[in-house]
Amino acid sequence: MTSTKNRLSRRQIILDAWKRIDRDSAGAEELKAIQQELRNFLGTGGVESPASLARILADEGIKLRHPEVLQSDSIWRERRLYELFGPRELQFETIALGMESLVKIEELYEELETEDDQEGIKNLLELVRELKTDLNQSHSEIAVEIVEWLTVWLQNPAIFRDWLSLRVNSPAFLKKFPNVR
Repeated sequence: MTSTKNRLSRRQIILDAWKRIDRDSAGAEELKAIQQELRNFLGTGGVESPASLARILADEGIKLRHPEVLQSDSIWRERRLYELFGPRELQFETIALGMESLVKIEELYEELETEDDQEGIKNLLELVRELKTDLNQSHSEIAVEIVEWLTVWLQNPAIFRDWLSLRVNSPAFLKKFPNVR
């Protein structure tokens, strides 16, 4: 029930901010102003992506400047990634790079868990969901494989390392990716 209440109040904050902006259409500048309103009311963890904000505005019939929205969302996601990881620290172009990146995600998760940093864990989980969504748009064998890894990690981080070890040693995996070893 609390999440529904938060979602409704968040939506109201977004729409109230839009009314104060008083523009005909929404683009990067307007979305940034709405994000600032969310940050003021809900804290850093309450800020939503420009794409999420644009969806809410579009549902209300507000005209969007789509190229600006897309560029703004892309920049926002990249910045969020760099808050947790350095540039090019997470790479998924090959199975080996994907494995290294998952180890880095795992290590950060364990560190955040040890520190009981719930906000950090929430941000990391959201980042992993975003990575999964981005990789899902590619239909390469490597991307499909890594999406499966991320799915398992999101479902149960505690078993992930054991699961991954079993997966990369399975006959199906070795047949699909014979040059990994």
